[in-house]
Amino acid sequence: MNSKKGQNKICQNCKQDFVIETEDFEFYEKIKVPPPTFCSDCRLQRRLATYNARNLYKRNCDRCNISIISVFSAGIDSKVYCTKCYFSDDWDATLYGKDYDFSKTFFIQFDELRKNVPQIHLRHSNNGDNCEYANSVYHSSNVYLSYGVVASQDIYYGSLINKGNKTCLDCYNIKNNEYIYELVNSNGNFKCIYLTNSHQCLESSFLFNCINCQNCFMSSNLRNKNYCFRNKQLTKKEYEQKISELKLGNSSEFEKITEEYYNMIKNSIYRYATIIKSTDDCTGDMLENCKNVKNSFNIYDCENLKFSIFLMNKNTDSYDLTISGRGERNYDLITSAGGSFDCKFGNRATGNNLEYVDTCNGEDLFGCVGLKKKQYCILNKQYSKEEYFNLRKKIINHMTDMPYIDKKNRIYKYGEFFPIELSQFAYNDTLAIQFFPLAKDQILNEGYKWKDFNNKDYQISIISSELPENIEMVNNSILKETILCKDKEDCKHGCTKGYKIIEEELKFYQKMKLPLPKYCPNCRYYNRLRRTNSWKLFYRQCMCDYKVFKNTILHSQHKEGRCLNKFETAYKNETQEIIYCKQCYQQELL
Repeated sequence: MNSKKGQNKICQNCKQDFVIETEDFEFYEKIKVPPPTFCSDCRLQRRLATYNARNLYKRNCDRCNISIISVFSAGIDSKVYCTKCYFSDDWDATLYGKDYDFSKTFFIQFDELRKNVPQIHLRHSNNGDNCEYANSVYHSSNVYLSYGVVASQDIYYGSLINKGNKTCLDCYNIKNNEYIYELVNSNGNFKCIYLTNSHQCLESSFLFNCINCQNCFMSSNLRNKNYCFRNKQLTKKEYEQKISELKLGNSSEFEKITEEYYNMIKNSIYRYATIIKSTDDCTGDMLENCKNVKNSFNIYDCENLKFSIFLMNKNTDSYDLTISGRGERNYDLITSAGGSFDCKFGNRATGNNLEYVDTCNGEDLFGCVGLKKKQYCILNKQYSKEEYFNLRKKIINHMTDMPYIDKKNRIYKYGEFFPIELSQFAYNDTLAIQFFPLAKDQILNEGYKWKDFNNKDYQISIISSELPENIEMVNNSILKETILCKDKEDCKHGCTKGYKIIEEELKFYQKMKLPLPKYCPNCRYYNRLRRTNSWKLFYRQCMCDYKVFKNTILHSQHKEGRCLNKFETAYKNETQEIIYCKQCYQQELL
C-alpha cells in the first residue's frame, strides 16, 4: 500500500490547523486505524480528562462497606471496591457482559457497561506497606499523597516518581535519587535540595541545569564542579564557611534563598531542550537514551515514538501514550501497565490486541471493563474466536455508520478515544485541568462535567506564620497541629487551607535541617510546576547575540550578531528565558 503524503487538517475540537505527516499515515496504516480528527494537543487533553491522579476521597467500599481512600468520590454512578474485594475470586466481570445493540452508539453502550462493572478504588499493583493515601503506585512502599510512583520507597508529596528513589519529599519527575527535597526533572542525586534539571549531584542545593557536581550552592549550568557558591569557585574551607553563614534551617532565611533561586533560574541561560544520549532526530524535552522519539516529553529508553508523555520503561513503535509502562505498537493509551502490545484506545490496558478497554488484561478484547486474563470478549461477553472477529468487524463499521456525537457536535467514529463528556470524572477532577486549564463556564459550555469541591471544615490550631522559626525548635507536638496554609485559599489551584505534618516528614526535615513548610501540599505542588515546561513544542531562534551577551561571542559558532539556528523547544515564545541552541549552549559551558 502506498503511503499518503503529509496533509494539513483542521482539528474538530480546537479548530486549529495540524499536520498529519507521511510517517504518521504509515503508522496509522500499520495498526489499521483511520487518521485522527483531533490534533495531538486535543488528543492529550482527551486522555488526561479520564485520569484523576491527585484528588483523593474518603468513602466506603460498595461490597464490604469498609472505609477506604479512593479517586472516586461517594455518590458516583459506578460501584467502587477496595483492593481485597476487587481482586477477590467471588466475582467475575464477565457476569456484567451484554449483547451489542446496533440501535445504540458504541460509546453509549461502553459507558453503560462501565457504570455497572465495579471499579478498584485506587490504581495500585504489587506494593508494600503504607500506600493507601496515594494513587498510581507500583512496586513501592511507604508512599503518601503522591501519584505515578514506580519501584520507590519513602515518597511523600511526589509526582511522577520513576524507579529507584528513596526518601524523597516534594519532588516531580525524578529517577534514582536518595534523600532529596524539592527536585524537579532531576536524576541520580543524593542528599540535595531544590534542584532543577540537574543530575548526579551530591550534597548540593539550589542548582539549575547542573551535572555531576558536589557541594555546590545556588549555581547554574555547572559541569563536574566542587565547592561552587553562587557560580564562583571556592576552596573547601571557603565554601563551608559560606554555607555555615546561611542558616538554612531558619524559615525566614530559607524563604529569601528560595526567592533568590527562582530569580537565578529566570536569568540563567537555557539549553533549548534536555535530550541526553539520544539520536539527533529526537524532539521534545527530558529525553534520555532515545531513538527517533518525536514531540514527546519525559521519556526514557524508548524508540520510534511520537506524541507521548512520561513513559517509564521500554516503549517502541507507538503514538499518543501517556504515563504508561513497557509496550510495543500501541496507540492512544493512558496509564497502561507494563506489557501492552498492539493495544489501542484504552485506560490501564495490559495484554495483546486490546481496544477501547478500561482496566483490563488479556488478549483480543473490545469494549471491555475490568476483565482479568480473558480473551475474545466484547462488552464483557465471551465469544468464540470466529464469533469475536466477525462481531468486531461489524462493530467497527457500525461506529462509522452510527458515530457518537457530543453536545458540541464533535464526531467520534472508530479511531477516536473516549469522549470527554463520558469521563467518569469531572474535568476539574482530572489532570486535564492542570495542563489544559478551563474556567467553570468554559467546562460546562464544552459539555464536560464540573465538580464543586466541598470545603473541608478544618479545625485550624496554628497559622503558618506562627510556626517555629528554626527546625531545631520543633518537637513532636507539631504532629497534633492543623496548620493554616499561607495561601489561605486565595490561590487559583485549590488550596486545601489546612494541612498537617506527619511523623516521617518531620524526621526528614530534622535530618536535613530544613524549616517546616508554610504552604499546604497542593500549593507546594503547583509552585513546583513553575520549574517545569509545557508538554508542547514551539519554534524559536537561538538567543545568543553578541550585542546582548558579549561574554559568549568568543565561544559562539557564529561570528557576530544573533545566532541563526532555529529549533523546537518547550519554552513558550512569550517567555523571557534566554534560550540557546545546542552548539551555543555547549560553547557557553567551556
